[in-house]
Formats: sequence, C-alpha cells, structure tokens
Amino acid sequence: MSGMRPIVEIMFPDFALVAADQLFNQVSKVRYMYGGKVDLPIVIRTRIAIGCGYGPQHSMDPVALYALFPGWRIIAPGNAFDYIGLFNTAMRSLDPVLIVEHHSLYKKKFPVPQNSLDYFIPFGTASIITRGKDVTILAYGSMTRRLENLNKELCTQNISVELIDLRTLDLANIDYDTIGESVKKTGVLAIVEEASASQSLGAHIAAEITKRYFDYLDAPPVCITSMDVPNPVSRMLEQAIIIKDEQISQRIEKIVKYRC
Repeated sequence: MSGMRPIVEIMFPDFALVAADQLFNQVSKVRYMYGGKVDLPIVIRTRIAIGCGYGPQHSMDPVALYALFPGWRIIAPGNAFDYIGLFNTAMRSLDPVLIVEHHSLYKKKFPVPQNSLDYFIPFGTASIITRGKDVTILAYGSMTRRLENLNKELCTQNISVELIDLRTLDLANIDYDTIGESVKKTGVLAIVEEASASQSLGAHIAAEITKRYFDYLDAPPVCITSMDVPNPVSRMLEQAIIIKDEQISQRIEKIVKYRC
C-alpha cells in the first residue's frame, strides 16, 4: 500500500489459511475499502504438492478458495514460456496476483521467449493447445500437459479434442469468449482438474457456460476431478484418490457418445 511490489512465497497453499484474514479479508478488499484510491500490487507464489505424499495439510489446490474473494487475480501457468509472460504481467499489475505452481512442472524443460523481460501475456487470455470438433476440454497448470498427452489416445478413439489451457482462473477474468467459440463448435464441455471436487473450480465455470451458451450445448457440462477426500500421507493411498488418465479418457469418451 506504500508503493512497494513485494513477492511473497507461501510454500504450500494450505498455509494461506493461517493468513486468511490478511489474504482474503484485507488484501482482496483494499481497493474497495478505499474507494479505488489505493492499490495493492502484491504477487503471491504458491506450490501445489498433490502427489508428493505430504498429507492433507500440504496438498491443497488453492484456486477455488482464492476465487471466492473478488479482487484477486489468479494465474496457473502450464509451462515456462507462459510462466514468464504471466509473471511479467503480474509484476506490472496493480492488483494482487496469485501464481499457482505445480511441483511436477519444476523439473520439466520448456522453451522460453528469446527476450524474457519484454514478453507479456495479458490476464484473461486462454490458450488453445489443440483444435478439435467433438469436445471442448478446459484445464490449467500441470493438467494441461497430461491432457495433451492423453489427446493421442483419444484420437485413436476417433475423438477430436479442442484442449484449452485457461491460464487465468479468477472468475471475473476467465476467457469465456474463447471457451464459448469452442463450445459453439463442439457442443460438449468438460472441465478437468486434479483438485478434489470441493476444492475445484469446474462447477462455477460449468454454471457460467450453461448460462451464456445454453443453446449451443448438446449435453450438460461435465466436471472431472479427483476424489472428494483429504489427500492421504501414504503415497499409495494418495495415488488411489488422484484422478487417473484412464478415468479421464473414459469420462470424455462417455460424454461424447452421450452427445451423439
């Protein structure tokens, strides 16, 4: 509020609950409380550790939680190229920004922009990863990469997938225009998240798409998530509750057949 641009790391999203008053009751509401005369350009980085066996207090997907509080910008890059563009935009933004990082992407190698300092991706712009005609699939973060790999299997089932990486996830700035143009073409929508059902964003997106593009839908939007239970400490049990690739494929095949 005094003009600085701090970057804060919250090591695990669950720890945000310890700072809930500051993050959700203060940070997200500052501009409203001061009649638009005060900005709070803070960047929060946090790591999703689903799959590490760290247990239920270190494995939250925070997207749906932060989305409950208007005022936050939420971004979830799925590769290093997008991370640089979105991070640069976050550092220029006057809004508080949450950057969601999935641990599985840390060791992956991706191309990066030639001039990283001058590369920006505007908030609210989704990216179409693959173009298709049978089903629109929405994802973010590491799930985008998983679905990109799954697309090859779905192609063998004669399912043409339009895969969209949302990138921006706060409810006010999701790229509904890009999603809507895709739904007009495919008539079928699936939102796929690694998060548990109660910590997922899919229901909000499905409701908004139904409201905006009801006439173009050939079937109800489908939300595909992990099981709705806390993440176990046991890695074997954790793997049992995380949504599997084959489960995603089966659900997508089912909704496409239902549409037909």
